[in-house]
Amino acid sequence: MKQFLLGVLATATLLMENVSKAEEQTITVEVGGLWCSSCPFIAAKAIRSVASVVIVDGFYDPDLQIAQFVINYDDLLTTADIIVAATSEYGYP
Repeated sequence: MKQFLLGVLATATLLMENVSKAEEQTITVEVGGLWCSSCPFIAAKAIRSVASVVIVDGFYDPDLQIAQFVINYDDLLTTADIIVAATSEYGYP
């Protein structure tokens, strides 16, 4: 029983260390190919579908057919590459 409790304690300690290393990251993602008025909303929906992602700011330029999104996310739950890939899956580079 003593060995079991020591194992549980060691595991809990490791988990707590990882949680303390979690940091909120902020990135700006530019999405192109937004040729219709619904495209920015679809791109934003794709980005928000990624775990822990929050869009905190952004703009859309219909003449250039691009949008930029300022995004906060937890780096333990996702990466910038995963966020960018989410828009690509919807056809937006």
